[in-house]
Amino acid sequence: MPRTVYVDKKECTSCGQCAENLPRYFQLDSSAISQSHNNGENINNADVPDMDVKLVQSEMDECPGECILWKR
Repeated sequence: MPRTVYVDKKECTSCGQCAENLPRYFQLDSSAISQSHNNGENINNADVPDMDVKLVQSEMDECPGECILWKR
């Protein structure tokens, strides 16, 4: 079952690590704050298929701002 990932923008440190490591799911907005996406769509509400959940989870674990989260 796909999961949905988002970034708590208030906690983002703008380091760009997630956008650099996983541009398929993360990008920086015009204020250099990270947000999740699917091909530029579903902004900050990106669906992650089962096969990529571990990749996104790894990025979550490495995020210095601890601001990448799964929606419940």
